[in-house]
Amino acid sequence: MGWFTSVQYSMKEHPLTEFEVKKYVTYLHVTTLEHHPDREKMVQEAILARRHSDGKISLQQIYELLTHMKDTNQITKYDREGIMKVLKNYLSTRTQVATS
Repeated sequence: MGWFTSVQYSMKEHPLTEFEVKKYVTYLHVTTLEHHPDREKMVQEAILARRHSDGKISLQQIYELLTHMKDTNQITKYDREGIMKVLKNYLSTRTQVATS
């Protein structure tokens, strides 16, 4: 991985509560985390720490965080893909409900 990461996800920041992170970044939604509760907790804590003081974070920021964790062998690429899919679906659904 080089110095610059291409933008693959939205840079729009969304509020993401601790409850939401712990609800969606779990083996119930990301099956690759099923036998790795330590990875589940590590990812949850990393996402919570990465949020801004107002609790907002973008999908791109989450992707970059997870890519770093993958590149340092803390999670697998399948963990990253599963977490991104779950959070992208959740945030897009929540955004659609808010705009209707």
